[in-house]
Formats: sequence, structure tokens, C-alpha cells
Amino acid sequence: MKILVTGGTGRIGANLVIRLLDAGHTIRSFVYPADASRARKLDAYDGVETVFGDLRKADDVGNAVAGVDAIYHLAAAFQGPFDNRQYLDINAMGTLNILESIRERNPNLHRLVYASTEGVYLDARVNGRYSPEPNREDKRITYPNMGYLMTKWLGEELAMVYHHQYGLPVCAMRFSTVIEPSEFLNDAGLPSMFLYSETYANYSDPNSRHMQNMPYKDDPDVKAMIEGLSAGWDGQEKLLLSLNPDGRPYRQRFGDVRDIADGLTLALDNDAAIGEIFNLSGAALFDWGEIVPMLAERYNMPYVAARIPFWNFIDHDLSKIKTKLGFQPRHDFDSVLATAEAIQRGETTDVIPTGVMFGEA
Repeated sequence: MKILVTGGTGRIGANLVIRLLDAGHTIRSFVYPADASRARKLDAYDGVETVFGDLRKADDVGNAVAGVDAIYHLAAAFQGPFDNRQYLDINAMGTLNILESIRERNPNLHRLVYASTEGVYLDARVNGRYSPEPNREDKRITYPNMGYLMTKWLGEELAMVYHHQYGLPVCAMRFSTVIEPSEFLNDAGLPSMFLYSETYANYSDPNSRHMQNMPYKDDPDVKAMIEGLSAGWDGQEKLLLSLNPDGRPYRQRFGDVRDIADGLTLALDNDAAIGEIFNLSGAALFDWGEIVPMLAERYNMPYVAARIPFWNFIDHDLSKIKTKLGFQPRHDFDSVLATAEAIQRGETTDVIPTGVMFGEA
């Protein structure tokens, strides 16, 4: 098949493309011109056609959609120089352009796989990620955060409406937070998400995103947590065993980019995927209470525990995608860390690194 992958040079897209190529397909990679630093990432691979375009422009999208057999719609405004209007235009209206282009220019499409997000489970009234039980696909909250999460949720809604109303062969995959091993370690070879300095920087700067977007800043308990973080920083790097506001260690399920790419491939030919929404994550369930002491021993570093005014206690039920599509995630914390360290040593791995986002060519 000839397959359009929007966002084909992104962290997930590139790793999906190599799997599709290995399966014998040819690829049309749709690339956002402003992401010039990653635009040529797939040039070394035979069977890849790179086209440039903007999801906000119906003609760009229509030309990309025409003549392909299947589409993976991964491209989205994410972690870039976007405001809320741009998030809406790119993620929601861009998805509408994909859907309308299919109806107008490719009505016999074999499959559209839409990249959705765990954001459908995250409540804008809660500062952070919190779900007391693993999230199931039939659960959804009312108010996702603006702009990325809400606008990706709107894209999912549009895709499923076009399936039910117009018969488009749509499948939606709700990704957990995706982790790509080349991004896991900093320049010193330490895992950034577990460093005290990283969290201290987030809450010591009143202009940081964490402080600007945090609700309930005047709550006495929130103030106490921030003051405790500041008091615990002595200028010497250490590890942080992050605790939720209720004192439980952080606990979050991540999707290694390789598991995400593997799961996406399963939706292409299995008719059980049509009209369905699946959680898609990996084997990497990070428990700070277990991981931080292990890292302290591995890197010979001290660690301290502190409550953070940001919830991070979330898991996802993967039973549906395992049962219907045969998905089996392979990459846990040890795999992520081992691959990250191999990349830092300059070794060849089975990961295409993300690269610099929105840089110059």
C-alpha cells in the first residue's frame, strides 16, 4: 500500500515509517515546513516521498491525501511556538481538512488511523495527571486542558463522527505520554525527569509555565509545597523522589516510541480496528518510589523526597488493544534506560532519534 503519514519525520512518525517500509509499503511523508531541522530525516530511506504542507491549508492536505491507500494522521501542534488559536486551527481544523479531503478525493480509503491522546482523561480542574484507576476507553472527562489536549480531543471526536456519519474506516489511538530514549538523559548522562534541579527550576521561577498555568496558587498547601521545594535546594544536584500532593510517589505509564509505533501498525490491516478507540501505551510503568532509589545507587547520587503541587498518578487499561489487535508492549524502564545509554555512547539502536524540533534546516 501507499501510506500517507502526517508528521512522518516526528518522534513517532519516523519510527512508524521504518516499520511500514519493512512491511513492504511505500510512504508519503507530510512535513510542516517550519519544522525544517527534521524535514530531511527520512531521505536515506528508499520508498519515501516527502511532501511539504500545512494542515491549515485545504489544498496542501487534499494533494497529500489524493492517491494513497491509508493514512496515519500523527501531525499536530505540540511543544512548539503555538498559541491556543493555532492549536485549534492545526489540530482540530487540520483534522477536519484531512476528513473532508478523504470524502472529496479518496472515498475508497482503506484506513485512517488518528493519533489521539491520554488528554481525554485529564481534567482541566486538576493540576496534573490523576486517575485513581487505570483509564478505560469508555471513560472520558468533560473538560480537557486547552490547548493541545482539548484540540486533540476535538480531532478524535471529528474522526469518529465521520466514521459513524459517513462510513470512513477510522481507528483512533489514545497515546499515553510518549518517551523517546534519546531524550531521556541530559548532556551529563542523567535522567532529567528525576533530577531535583529540573523540578526546582519549574517552581522557583514565577514566569515558568508551571507557575503561570498552575491553579490554586494561593492555596496554603500549594504554597507550602513550593516553599519546601525551594528550601530543599542547596545548589548540589541530587535526585528527587517526587510525591503527589497526597504523599504517594509519582506513578505514570509511558509509551516507549517503539511500542507506540508497533501498536499503530496493528491497526492497518485488522478490520477489528475500524470504528474503535484504543488506549496505546507501553510496558514502561514508572514508579518513582522504586526507580529513584535504584538510580541513586546506579549513579552514586543522593536523593530526597518532596511533595509537588502537580499530580502525576496515572495508568491506562490496555486490555482492549491487547485482546482485539494482539498488542504486546516490550519496552519497560530498563529497556528505555539501556537504549538511552547506548545512544549516548554513540551506538546504533532500533530508535530513530527525535532530533531538534522547529530548528533551522
